[in-house]
Amino acid sequence: MEPLDTRGLTALRAVADTGSVAAAAAALQWSQPTVNHHLRNLERVLGATLLDRIPRGSQPTTVGSLVVARAVEILGLCQRLGAEVALWRESQAVPVRIGAVPTVGARVIPRLHDQLQDRPRWQTRDEAVAGERTDVLTAALDVTMDEHAKLVSRLESGDLDLALLVSTDLDRTWIPATLTAAHLYSERLYLCVPRSIGPIGADDHGRPDLTALVSQTWAFSIDPGDAIDEVVRSFCLSAGFEPRVGMRMDDYAAINRMISAGLAVAMIPESSLSTDPDITVIPMPLSDCRRDVLLVSRSSRPQGRARHDPIVDAHNSAIAEVVADVRTVTRQWR
Repeated sequence: MEPLDTRGLTALRAVADTGSVAAAAAALQWSQPTVNHHLRNLERVLGATLLDRIPRGSQPTTVGSLVVARAVEILGLCQRLGAEVALWRESQAVPVRIGAVPTVGARVIPRLHDQLQDRPRWQTRDEAVAGERTDVLTAALDVTMDEHAKLVSRLESGDLDLALLVSTDLDRTWIPATLTAAHLYSERLYLCVPRSIGPIGADDHGRPDLTALVSQTWAFSIDPGDAIDEVVRSFCLSAGFEPRVGMRMDDYAAINRMISAGLAVAMIPESSLSTDPDITVIPMPLSDCRRDVLLVSRSSRPQGRARHDPIVDAHNSAIAEVVADVRTVTRQWR
């Protein structure tokens, strides 16, 4: 089969996204004849009809949908290749795509960046063996801050190399088989309430009496599967009531302001506590109420006698560099 022209893949993806050749041409800023030319050429090379053309537009055939899915991957790799070469050309760096939930990312990523700047640069294996080239490489961070579920999905798809995630599930049952998680450190959780509520008692195990908060409004995360929210819900249900969620946000600074104003109560990790005198901070027992910070990556696949790939070697070396520095900068919180 003759080589594929990526312009045909681009045209097909655009039609799938917009619903018609005319809309695809407008989105790509191509003429309609140009879009049709590349679509026909792609169908000729693949030997299959990829679009059903109807009066109100066009939609992929069954095989066309398969090609669209592969086109997204191929075009994404092409885009990534261009970005990686540009980064290497400008700074001799290999990008490592790392995701983080915002509260952990805000704490770890600046220190990680500083740690990477102090690390000596390294050579690829070919360069070290040859001993002739002076080009050396280092890792460069490509950071994404997002919700937990979206980061897990991007890790599984290969769109991220690493992610800093949190969990209160000791068995970590949420981790797919395709991913591997390493514990970095744990944070104590604190019940934070307006001081105006008054003293809250505790049982023999140090757990606060949540029945005093039956009528209060709780601040939960935007992420419906947030680990801390699940802990709150389980404690409230054990106390005999369902927590009344009145606001959802992931900005702990904003949540603390809501608590100070008497508008909410919330469970907050140690790294995000406020010193506001109008907030009462009650520590939860670390044994049954904590937040684990994890470094999650795709599970390594066993390598057979695969041919040596210097690009893969360089990327793996960069990932290993970032993993080592993540462990270094988080050691202070263990």
